[in-house]
Amino acid sequence: MINHKMVLDEVNRCMYCGFCESVCPTINLGPHRGYGPRGRVNLIKEVLENNIITGELLSSIYSCLLCDACYLICPAKIDIGRAVREVRSFINYKQDIKEKIIIRER
Repeated sequence: MINHKMVLDEVNRCMYCGFCESVCPTINLGPHRGYGPRGRVNLIKEVLENNIITGELLSSIYSCLLCDACYLICPAKIDIGRAVREVRSFINYKQDIKEKIIIRER
């Protein structure tokens, strides 16, 4: 099981400077910034703080290539790839044990 506090501590260090977006190969895949590292930080917070998962959130989280380009350029050295892997594990765990998980469209 993932350590919520560790992942939240990691993503809460984000200063939203946007440097990561310039190197992300998936930022233009979707209709919003959720397909880039800065947007994924917000989505990770949404999952861990509110336990809400939408179809669009799943698309955004699973579109990450885990290439770590964002980590290499991040001034705060936030390991977005690790946070994404942890959230994917959390989502899979919740589905495997069939815990109630809120999936809604906005």
